[in-house]
Amino acid sequence: MSSRRTHTKSRTGCINCKRRKVKCDEARPACFHCKRHGVPCSLSSSNATESPIDLGYSIHSAHLPNLTPSTPGSIDSPTDPNLSVNLGHPSPSDQMAPFPPQELWTRDCELMHHYCTVTSRTLSVREDMIHVWNVAIPRLGYQSPFVMHGILALAAAHKAYLIPANRRIYLPLADYHQTLGSEGYRHQLQTFDLSNWMPVFGFASVVVLHMLTLPTRMENRALETPLTNLLELANLLRGIKTTLQPIIPRVVRTEFAPIVYGVWLFESDEKSAPCPPLDNSPLPPDTWDALKRLRAFQEADIPSGGISHYLHAVWQLETSAKLFAFAGLYAETGAAIFWLYTIDDSIFIDLNSQKPHALLLFAYFLVHMAALEGNFWYLRGWARQIMIKIEEGLVGQPKFQELLQWPKARVSDALALT
Repeated sequence: MSSRRTHTKSRTGCINCKRRKVKCDEARPACFHCKRHGVPCSLSSSNATESPIDLGYSIHSAHLPNLTPSTPGSIDSPTDPNLSVNLGHPSPSDQMAPFPPQELWTRDCELMHHYCTVTSRTLSVREDMIHVWNVAIPRLGYQSPFVMHGILALAAAHKAYLIPANRRIYLPLADYHQTLGSEGYRHQLQTFDLSNWMPVFGFASVVVLHMLTLPTRMENRALETPLTNLLELANLLRGIKTTLQPIIPRVVRTEFAPIVYGVWLFESDEKSAPCPPLDNSPLPPDTWDALKRLRAFQEADIPSGGISHYLHAVWQLETSAKLFAFAGLYAETGAAIFWLYTIDDSIFIDLNSQKPHALLLFAYFLVHMAALEGNFWYLRGWARQIMIKIEEGLVGQPKFQELLQWPKARVSDALALT
């Protein structure tokens, strides 16, 4: 990869680095820190101006990380139909490959083989969803190079996780392919319609998993700013929802249907028992009682003007618990992660300000997230690191610390089994 610049103070660094108060190498189309985190870099656009999402986490402006549509002409989009491996690559001035062409080709073959034989079977537990990752997504990759880049990025992140001694090989490959896939995705979004919805859906599905691998890709597997990274994950999910919502009726009539049907409750389930037993699920059996205590605490402590959003968020945690109960040992990642795009913007603003009610609410969400870490390698690292920050934010507030004991203990119990 290209060498990083000597860090100097500058007024032209990207917005994310300014917010994190870290030095930006100002590499284009995305700086080192943004590529590593898989988040949008303001340097990728010719108009690198501060927006509400950069300064205040306006969830209405949420986008896929490093995938937001750019201005026409800002993307190098080769049109030569004979290009295959290099289709969609930025110019050499923008992006240097981590290896010479022949070695890169060999590494890419290795990554595709690893994805098809190993990685794809670790992404879900249900056989119908494994089929989507193992067969349907690669088929899209054969037709759409930007989807292939997304596949190779995820495979590289997996190999870096499995073989820590070779992280220096696989993490640059993950960054490289993720950047190229993002560029291709941006190009597709400029003409998003019924002719290209399927590869857009495929890449968006893969990039969610890539974002979730962030803790495993960081130095010492430690998130730099866990709460900020969680907000970025929420931005990703909510951006995907906005982009893909119009095509969901088409998705459910294709081989990608398990990605939708494998997560959501339907009307018949919503009318079933309000608190189904959790004995055969990864969630603690006393989850229902804990959520009732959380709701009662909110009703007693939150002013009437802001309580409705918090009560709705607890109700959605109960919906998540139902998904766990109905799925049993076959609970998928979406049973927990969907919660992040069902809650109101105001709660994310409160979390960004580290307000105690928001911190406590997210601590209960982490129980659901931690329950899945045993089955899914790409979730590992989130719950533990965010819980530490939540604990720090609630120091000196005894009534919140009392309610924190249950999620803290249950997260610890779940992670002890991974």
